[in-house]
Amino acid sequence: MFGPRRHRTGARAAVVSDDETVRSLARALVRRVAELADPDAAGRRPLLDLTELGVRCLLVPVVPSAHDLLSPREHEIARMVGQGYTNRAIARVLDISLYTVSAHMRRIFTKLGVGTRAAMVAALSGQDSLAEAAAGGLPVLGDTD
Repeated sequence: MFGPRRHRTGARAAVVSDDETVRSLARALVRRVAELADPDAAGRRPLLDLTELGVRCLLVPVVPSAHDLLSPREHEIARMVGQGYTNRAIARVLDISLYTVSAHMRRIFTKLGVGTRAAMVAALSGQDSLAEAAAGGLPVLGDTD
């Protein structure tokens, strides 16, 4: 039962391993449990906690870190913003158009849920209080206007 299974598709047979089948079923289960879960309960308790055949299955919602949300190019652009580069300077250094830099910035802002460059840098530095202050327009310690 745990070896490869052969499924007939027309004249040729496709080999599907049990591992692939189990992974597919697990993905489907996680999606379905997430659909049924109370969105207000997320983070407060596991979505699923059961023991079957001596194996404990625990599905816990995980909030990805800001760094996990961005592509490698978006990371590079965010790093340059943190170093004080303007969009125009980023475009020049990376040899991409200003429009492309702006598109990356829009995607970064959306993924991080921020609206300013300062909030983006704060969110990526892991300083949530700074990100909230920058997003809300509140003065951040050290800012002078």
